Amino acid sequence: MKRFLLLITLWIGVMGLMHPDLAFSAKVKIGLIDAQKIMRESKAAKRAQTVFLKDREAKMAILMGRQKEVRSLENELKKEGRKMSPSVRKKKTERLASQIKELRRLRSDLEEELKKKDAELRRELFQEIREIVEEFLKKENYTVILEKSSVVAVDKAIDITDKIIRLYDAVK
Repeated sequence: MKRFLLLITLWIGVMGLMHPDLAFSAKVKIGLIDAQKIMRESKAAKRAQTVFLKDREAKMAILMGRQKEVRSLENELKKEGRKMSPSVRKKKTERLASQIKELRRLRSDLEEELKKKDAELRRELFQEIREIVEEFLKKENYTVILEKSSVVAVDKAIDITDKIIRLYDAVK
């Protein structure tokens, strides 16, 4: 998101340097988009999120299965630990410690993997949205299209978010 805003800001700056009299020569046409709304409401983004959530649920099911195994071994040690011989109890305790360590590592790895996938998904979606916005800018002769979060106050008449959502869904 920050990268998207930075690119827009840089683009505005470059356009200002290349065309210092731009504001005085032609009619200035400004648009505003709400990228977060596009991410929430567009069908294409919702489909991508659904795929991500299914993948997340599958990975969490694996984690829950491992947690169940650890709890089972833990309960076995609590209930029957005193009845076991010291060597059997020691082996089971070591196995439990090993499984707990493995479970923590698995949880950490899954969280990291999911964060990376989420970031990649968002990056891809923002890139697709940016391409749609750039195409719309050229086609509709906009001078600049800003992201809502970087604007303090604006007339809602220049908000083109819904148009971009329709275009994005049509393309996807």
